Amino acid sequence: MALDASIKGWGACRPIVVVDGTFLKAAYGGTLLCTCTQDAAGHIFPLAFCVADSENDQSWKWFFKKFKEAYGVREHQCLISDRNESLIKTAREIYPEIAHSYCGYHILSNLKTSFKQHAAKYNLPFFGAVKAYTEKQFEFHMAELDGLDKRIRPYLKKIGYEKWSRIHSQNKRYSTMTSNISESLNAANLAARELPITTLLECLRALVQQWTHTNRTKAHNTFTKLSPTGEDILLKNYTYSLNLEVKATTDYLFEVIRMKESWEVDLEKRTCTCNRFQIDEMPCGHAVAVMREMNMDPYTYCSDYYTKKNWLATYSGTVYPIGHQSEWEVPEEVKNIIVLPPHERVKSGRPKTLRRKAGWEKDQHNKCSKCGELGHNKRTCSRRRRRE
Repeated sequence: MALDASIKGWGACRPIVVVDGTFLKAAYGGTLLCTCTQDAAGHIFPLAFCVADSENDQSWKWFFKKFKEAYGVREHQCLISDRNESLIKTAREIYPEIAHSYCGYHILSNLKTSFKQHAAKYNLPFFGAVKAYTEKQFEFHMAELDGLDKRIRPYLKKIGYEKWSRIHSQNKRYSTMTSNISESLNAANLAARELPITTLLECLRALVQQWTHTNRTKAHNTFTKLSPTGEDILLKNYTYSLNLEVKATTDYLFEVIRMKESWEVDLEKRTCTCNRFQIDEMPCGHAVAVMREMNMDPYTYCSDYYTKKNWLATYSGTVYPIGHQSEWEVPEEVKNIIVLPPHERVKSGRPKTLRRKAGWEKDQHNKCSKCGELGHNKRTCSRRRRRE
């Protein structure tokens, strides 16, 4: 299922597609495959859904073929997913022309499962390496991981730095280093995944309709050139630029200095040696310092992917409600199709509703600040009620 409004809005979003699959909780089981991206304000923008028996070669192949027919291929497009073997194999076959990257959180989970000794200390150095903009930053955090376990670097190198590291990525990943937006979409569909397929798809359509209306209203009520996310990035970089010293080298090349560090900014090529300017396609703090020195407008150097114009264009389509069944125009070839239940035995017992947690994941409980006990907070504390 790919709605017309999603197909129309895809061209105004960053060319990042996050793919994931999650289990269904109805009687016959199955898997919901979904793809999504982000709009100019960083909101989740669903693209397509598919119900399959499981995450196998045939399911992913059919899904990717249909997705490619509906959305085509864009320049510098990047696919982000977990490391499901069938997904990787099929993406290589159907999308040989685009870069396929992995979710940093799933790789971190694999690290903690494979090298358990210092698993609790992997988060900061690993995500520091994932999000590094320069080779120097990347090597600093990799050295921290080396200090924890010498086997981590060979393991990550075997996966391929270009698959999970921002600085080594073949295509720009912007700020999408994990598949969290897909996981958030699955969380929004939590209750709907217990329903029959037709009702499930109607719930998904209604969810897209609701989000489209809400985000379109937010975009219309925005009176800045950029989305709120873009404005926040630019303001943060402007604040950083106030303590920088600028020296002109040529007409477009400048040297930016702060204490003992220096960077080179090329306004013509829209690059900076910190790599933020070219990777995020937003003026970094060093570029903003140059623009302040030259009395130039930094908005002219911001990517269209952060603008209000693109934000509105993303929601230019309309998600129409399903009319009454008496008004449907169903083709004869569809009417003649007899839909049978899957050739699957209904599993005994209660269907699972929660995913299986890895061994290193711990259940988190609320801790009461009044009595110090776990399982509740101060508002629901029974001791507090007794005292009152």
